[in-house]
Amino acid sequence: MNASRLIAIFLVLGTVIWIGSAYLTGGATDEMAASQADGNGTEKGADGSEPHAGVRTITSTATDHVDYLRVSGRTEAVVSVEIRAQTEARVVELGVSKGQSVKEGDLIVKLAVDDRMAQVQKARALVAQRELESKAAKSLAEKNYRSKTGVAETQAQLQEARAALKIAQTELGHTEIHAAFDGVIEDLPADIGDLMSIGNPVATLIKTDPMLVVAHVPEHSIRAIDVGQLAHVRLYDGSEYDGIVRYTAQVADSSTRTYKVEVEIDNSDLSIPDGMTAEMEIPIGTKRAHHVLPSVLTLNDEGKLGVRVIKDDNKVDFLPVDLQGGNRARVWIGGLPQQIELIVVGHDWVKEGATVDVVHLETDENGLPIQPKAEEADVDGKSDQDSPTDDQSATTLSEKVAR
Repeated sequence: MNASRLIAIFLVLGTVIWIGSAYLTGGATDEMAASQADGNGTEKGADGSEPHAGVRTITSTATDHVDYLRVSGRTEAVVSVEIRAQTEARVVELGVSKGQSVKEGDLIVKLAVDDRMAQVQKARALVAQRELESKAAKSLAEKNYRSKTGVAETQAQLQEARAALKIAQTELGHTEIHAAFDGVIEDLPADIGDLMSIGNPVATLIKTDPMLVVAHVPEHSIRAIDVGQLAHVRLYDGSEYDGIVRYTAQVADSSTRTYKVEVEIDNSDLSIPDGMTAEMEIPIGTKRAHHVLPSVLTLNDEGKLGVRVIKDDNKVDFLPVDLQGGNRARVWIGGLPQQIELIVVGHDWVKEGATVDVVHLETDENGLPIQPKAEEADVDGKSDQDSPTDDQSATTLSEKVAR
């Protein structure tokens, strides 16, 4: 057997022995790990004791806060009128353009006069004739040369002539269409040369100052809203306005079983468009609740939203909550006792009924937990290994597992 074969055999044997040694030592290591951990994976101490999971808590006290009804809606012009032709004629002039602001009385569309002016002049001449006839009849009647019936007949003819003049003047006036109020021309379907018939749309005029915010409120909340009540509106573009409730429906929508509510907001600069999505907040009273960080909320095994708290003998308990509003920074939660020991760190690592080690945190003037010095040291760039032993004890077992 040559030297190269011997070297190859030795290399194979060495590799087999090296791989096999890992399995032999791994079993012992697993047994040691198992002997130092309980069924839940909790590490045992050097004396064989089983330490509890650690959590951090704050004392939370319920306070009164204004409860708001929040509903989504949209902006809506306070007045929207579709102007229609009242006579039949061609469009000969447009006094405005689409999107233009107008004042009350401004010319919008002018129609062809045609023979309407002649009809007015004819009616005036007839009125003048009837007036002379009426005066002559009265004079003859005073001298007993004309009967009372004849006088009455001339009076009737005079009134008929005056009515015909009024009709002719009205028909002539319909050839000019003016704005009935200050507003904006939202639509202008009429164009020069179009033949307008009676009832054809000429323009759509809207009034956007003030602007309305319209929403539909559930039937269980409509009684809490009163006309004249203050409201706050946040538009889709982020702008915010204060307004007043000006209308609440007395009849529910038959399909949604909701009630229409209108809030009036200022739009003197005409910057708010019609139809923009908005969120309406209406104060409907005060409630007592806890103001907490959203991160303390959790779900139990049944999927209910709540918080975990510490009760007697450092036992963990789960309390369902009622969300009462808030924002991304803080939320209001109700349905809880006046004062609770709230778990703010480690609540997702423990279960109800478990006994835990508690590290109580102090809170600032806003009720937010004050972080211990150990965490401040970590922020400054120091690791847990570089921190003193006392600072390491402030880090909970749950936080170690998370890391």
